[in-house]
Amino acid sequence: MTLNQRLKKFRVASGLTQQQVADVLNLDRSTYAYYEAGKTTPDIKSVSKLVKIFNITYYDLVDEPEPCTVVRDGATEEDDIEIMHIYELSKAEKQLVINFRMLSAKQQEDLLFSLSSSALEKRKKARKGQSAEDTEE
Repeated sequence: MTLNQRLKKFRVASGLTQQQVADVLNLDRSTYAYYEAGKTTPDIKSVSKLVKIFNITYYDLVDEPEPCTVVRDGATEEDDIEIMHIYELSKAEKQLVINFRMLSAKQQEDLLFSLSSSALEKRKKARKGQSAEDTEE
């Protein structure tokens, strides 16, 4: 399978349109379509972003064997948590995941902390509101 065929396979499997991928890559849709048609090849910066968008390894995308073996910890597939694939997400959720993957590790950590803090505050406010309603009755 060629690079252009893999690009299309991973994009379709992710449930994304060419326009969505092109937007994240800051390209015209036609430029990305040329990648999938095999007319042009993405530069290394775009390949790096594509790997993040599709949540794959570089070796999944290119026709080269992976240099190291993956060692499992002995857990069976039955022990693994059910994984939700990106194509099962809503359009807004897909965009959120794509944007999150484009952040640096530090930016991801900061964003997750901020979201967790915000969610905690909302739960506290909701509990206070519930307590106030309970005392009024």
